[in-house]
Amino acid sequence: MTREILLTNDDGIDAVGIRALSDALSREYDVTVVAPKQNQSGVGGTRSWWETTVEYAEKDAGYAVEGTPADCVAVAEVALGLDPDVVVSGCNHGPNIGAHILGQSGTVGAAMEAAFLGTPAIAVSLYDRGNLPVPPTLDADDFALAADAVLDLLDRTEFDGSDRDGTGAALPFGADVLNVNAPAADDEATADPTYRLTEPARGFDVIEFRPGEEGPEDENVPEGWEFGERRGEMGMELRDRFWREFLRGDVADDPGSDRLAAVEGEVSVSPLSSSRSVAVDRAGEVVAVGAEPSARPDGD
Repeated sequence: MTREILLTNDDGIDAVGIRALSDALSREYDVTVVAPKQNQSGVGGTRSWWETTVEYAEKDAGYAVEGTPADCVAVAEVALGLDPDVVVSGCNHGPNIGAHILGQSGTVGAAMEAAFLGTPAIAVSLYDRGNLPVPPTLDADDFALAADAVLDLLDRTEFDGSDRDGTGAALPFGADVLNVNAPAADDEATADPTYRLTEPARGFDVIEFRPGEEGPEDENVPEGWEFGERRGEMGMELRDRFWREFLRGDVADDPGSDRLAAVEGEVSVSPLSSSRSVAVDRAGEVVAVGAEPSARPDGD
């Protein structure tokens, strides 16, 4: 039985990454592409609501949606009546690493939307250690390892009613969503790639940068990402230290972070839950509001 894959992204239906994935996955799966008509990078899990009408049209490459990546998943399952076994989102042109980035990523947002609707999903992104943070124009061959990683994870997926509610597919590692970041195919590490099970890096900080004030220079930061550059004439800009460390390849993360795996040229695989809950077996307990700490369950 040929399994059905819904393929979407946030870079747009004409992006090289989604074409490379479509070609690779179509050799083994029945693939339908439903992707944004235009680039929707950075929109996270945003959905179009209420007065907005989401238009879509069939093209040679698939269905082009005038909406967000999350809209694409909804259009596929509701308007087009598709019932995919797994949704694959990507391959994104640039990394999606770090816990604070996951909510901003349209690639991950589409995967989460699929999980909310009951379909497991794999989000996959490409990074190039020689051209961080976003590599220049790529061709399909650059996405070879990313495609291999998705195919391998699909091979490990249990189909035929083995998921949590016994109705569909179950991804490995008990995940609702797998967030994958793979190096470009010309990275020397891809000759014998290491697949690392990771958690999204939690280190995060911002600095205030006022246009017209010079910041510290860093020769290891790629052109266009210098922290000392002047931008704008007025107002204030908040910049993220997380990326500065990543761009230098100098991170203090514990082993097992997705950011450290990327710096070391590994394929990072982060299992994610759509619930985002940490209550676990304490869900349903009555909270003693205003009680002294000693009166609270387990002293919490």
